[in-house]
Amino acid sequence: MKKSFTCMLLLSSLLASGAHAAVPKGWFVTGTAASSYDVGTESSARVSGGTSVYLRAKEENAGFGSVMQTIDADAYHGKRVRLSGYLRTKGAGKGQLWMRVDGADRKSAAFDNMELRAPQGDHDWQRYDIVLDVPNDARDIAFGVLLQNKGQVWADGLKFEVVGKDVPVTDDAAHTLPGAPVNLGFAD
Repeated sequence: MKKSFTCMLLLSSLLASGAHAAVPKGWFVTGTAASSYDVGTESSARVSGGTSVYLRAKEENAGFGSVMQTIDADAYHGKRVRLSGYLRTKGAGKGQLWMRVDGADRKSAAFDNMELRAPQGDHDWQRYDIVLDVPNDARDIAFGVLLQNKGQVWADGLKFEVVGKDVPVTDDAAHTLPGAPVNLGFAD
């Protein structure tokens, strides 16, 4: 009887803590060092709803890990889509939302991983948006939450939706590439 009561007490304290070390249904883990990251859900750290997802580096300089999913792009051809959600970080190298649209040739047609605007270190909950156009020949759309190098990131309130063309895209790569080669003689 005492052993059974102790087991029940231990189980209830684990459930009360709200942390679950498991990948949420529909999501999978990937990255350069996916095994160097713990992924799970937590009901005690959230902005909306009942649960947030987290990635936690097991060691510093762990490369990057991501919890993600991929969907068929057919329903989104010719449309603009937005991935939005809230991120919170603790000691993070970088905590990021990311989204990639792959074309028929399986090459990236649009991409944003918040590289230049990702929270680093310790940051409280803040909303972030990624907005990309989906070409008519797009094959799939991949998206998720990413953590680079160290620390922890939580994500909550994720939303994937079609938006109007009045919402600006966040794909910086299309706007930062020069139209022709630059400084080929290394003079500058």
